[in-house]
Amino acid sequence: KIARHHPSATVNPDIEEHAPDAEELEILRTCLMRYFPEVSADYIQTKNCLYTNSIDEDFIIDFLPGYDKNIVMACGFSGHGFKFVPVVGEILADLAIEKHTELPIGFLSLGRFPK
Repeated sequence: KIARHHPSATVNPDIEEHAPDAEELEILRTCLMRYFPEVSADYIQTKNCLYTNSIDEDFIIDFLPGYDKNIVMACGFSGHGFKFVPVVGEILADLAIEKHTELPIGFLSLGRFPK
């Protein structure tokens, strides 16, 4: 797998085609040949990866406003959230069960964004 992370246009995943274009494939091919010249630059399959991005590319982990700490949300993982699954799970469990966490998550709050 080779990929390039770069936030792009907002798309509707239910109605829009998301095949990589020729320019994107050439960028990836050039990178592959530069760093792995012994590997074939032919591709077998291509696919764009759709994911949510927050404005600052940090996650959003917080209580949903207006629900008295009864709904916890986690979103906006900006393409790199999978690396943090264990700690995100711990945080969400703390918030759901205890209504707080000892982990430093203030910088991930929804309140960091202007209304």
